[in-house]
Parts: sequence; structure tokens; C-alpha cells
Amino acid sequence: MLPALSNRDWNEIWEADDSKVETVCRPESFEVCSTWKGSLGEGYSRRMELRDLWLNIEEYQMTSDVRTTSEVGSWGPVSSFFVAGTAKNRHLGLTDENTEKPGHNYLEGIHSGVEVDYAFADEAVVRVRLGLLPHALKQFGQNSPLPPELEAWVSGVPSSFYRQGGTTPEMQVILQQILHCPYWGAIKQMYLEGKVLELMALQFTQFTAANHPLPDQASLKANEVECLYHAREILMQQFERPPSILALARQVGLNDFKLKQGFRQMFGTTVFGYLREYRLEQARLLLADGQLNVQEVARAIGYTHAGHFASAFKRKFGVNPKAYQARSSR
Repeated sequence: MLPALSNRDWNEIWEADDSKVETVCRPESFEVCSTWKGSLGEGYSRRMELRDLWLNIEEYQMTSDVRTTSEVGSWGPVSSFFVAGTAKNRHLGLTDENTEKPGHNYLEGIHSGVEVDYAFADEAVVRVRLGLLPHALKQFGQNSPLPPELEAWVSGVPSSFYRQGGTTPEMQVILQQILHCPYWGAIKQMYLEGKVLELMALQFTQFTAANHPLPDQASLKANEVECLYHAREILMQQFERPPSILALARQVGLNDFKLKQGFRQMFGTTVFGYLREYRLEQARLLLADGQLNVQEVARAIGYTHAGHFASAFKRKFGVNPKAYQARSSR
């Protein structure tokens, strides 16, 4: 087991570290950036105060495996999305050990407790965290249904909770848009406010719908649901060269019929329908980035023929990929 460091231990090590470097800057009136580097590792965070919202983007990489234990007061609720790297955590008396990695997100609110966090050497973690300010959460809760865990916070009787979900292709696109925001100043603030609200709406809808499953979803067993989420994660990780239906079914422990039937029940589309949509969303991001031409993007997402890719892209987005790339570069 890794030795546990308390917050005090961490601070003492940091203060005694002669090699440490720490800088803080304010590139925008609503944004504070902090960068740190020392014997424990290195990282940065960008904290943005938006209207009724906050957004934090952080990246870090440790030089060795670290386990930290800290007492936490009342804070949250917080939405968190892992974009890269893997970490683990545990809330004593509330959860078992949770693995946090790309394709996963979580919503949590803590009303005092003890949290144990595990960071691993050579894991470059990128995480996006966001939340509504208390008055805004109350306002939202009065006008629309929320996940039941949040309703207690809205009513003023908060209780601790931690809930994981799967990051959908739509969420992935918004995360990349947040990370690569092309604007500055007031327009940047306005843009990020819209994206944070959009991302939060998708997560809240996912958790709310999970409490009221459709009749077809209710027929699935808990282990089958877990296998289907695993199958989706494999597709997202291997979208350039995805496994066959039979190979994917074997990987997740289902037969091919159950995989196809269950995937449609859980996600409202076929396995390859989901893969096609995810590929095209990735293509859109690559085209907007401008580093690859259309043929290179087609190959990068697994299309052998650029013409087939162009047709599929136009059907989904209403514009051919070359025109989309030209428009995005303006």
C-alpha cells in the first residue's frame, strides 16, 4: 500500500522543496492560472469565475505514486470530467475505491468527510471540473427536474453523494471546445458560460434519465449494463480500428446477440451507428484544428475512402468536410 500523505504532510514537503517553482497569473479579469513544479511533480490549473458558474481546468503529472488523505468540509455539488490520464479516489464511509479515467465523469457533493486520492507516476491527468453557484442551483432546481442527489442540496438539507456516469460523444465534443476556446475577453467568458451549461445539462439529463429507465432498459441486468458501458468505452478508445461485433462481445463478456440488442436498448442506436457518430465528431474536431487535410482526417478516423467519409460528414453536418475546415479557419 502507498504511504498516505495528509494535506499538512504535502505542504511540508512542498515548502521544504528547494527545486519548487510556482507562478500565478491573471490572463483575464475572470481567470486565474497557477503553475507549479517540484520534486513531487508538476501541473497547472485555470480557474474561471463565470456568471452563476465556475470552471476549473487542471493538468498534472506526478514523479511517483502518491496517496493523499484529507478531511473535507461541505462543498459542491461538482461535476468532473476526465479527459486524459487515470486516477483513483475514495470517500471513506461513502464509496468504495473509484477509478476515474477518460470516458468517465462524476457528480459529487460532500457534506464533510474524509477523502483519499491516488495519483500515479507518469500519468498525465487532464480534468475539467465545473459547478453552479448555490443561488443558481436553487434557481435551476425550482424550474426543472434535477438528479435526486441535487434536490436535497436545493432544498437546503445537503447530504454527501458521489455518482459516476459515462461521457458521451456529445460531451466529448463540448469538452474539446472548452479546452480549445478560440476567443478572448468578454466573448470568451460568454462562450464558456454557454458550453459549461450545455455540458452540465447533458450530465444532469443522463443522471435524471437513469433514475427513470425506459421499459427496455429496465429489463437489463446490472452486470449487462456494466458490460455495455465497457463495450462503448472500447469503441471510443479504438474507433480508428474497432473490433468486430463478435470480438467486442467476447471482450466484454456478452454474446453478440445480447451486445447488439442491449446496445440499442441502452444507447438508442446500433453498435456501428454509435461508432459512426463518434468518428464523425472526432473528424469535426480534427478539421477545426486545421493540422490535417481532409484525406488525412479520413484516414485518422478509420475511413479507407475519402469520398465515403465526405458523404457521411455532409449527411451529419450539412456541409462537406473541406468547406467546414475552410469556414473554421477564418
